[in-house]
Amino acid sequence: MNDYSVLRLVKRTAGEDQTWSVEQVKTNRLFLKVEVYGQDYNFYYATEPENWQTLTENVDGRILSTDIAGGFVGTYIGMYTSSNGEESSNTADFDYFEYSRLS
Repeated sequence: MNDYSVLRLVKRTAGEDQTWSVEQVKTNRLFLKVEVYGQDYNFYYATEPENWQTLTENVDGRILSTDIAGGFVGTYIGMYTSSNGEESSNTADFDYFEYSRLS
């Protein structure tokens, strides 16, 4: 058993995955944050509150527009866990998800 988890930021379009960032993290608890400025998305993680580390910044958010997404207007951001097709007894527990507008 590994003593770390893998945090992977993935863009998925039409069944195709593109990995934007991969981090090995030694922690039982992880904080995730996305900040949006106009069309740009910035992704961060922390193992302690307010100690943010950058996953990737300035991601072009136009892929979420109805023109590029082919009219899709459903969920456009969310969290999930995966064991990458392997059997696993690991679990993930999301305490909360907050969506707020920056001033």
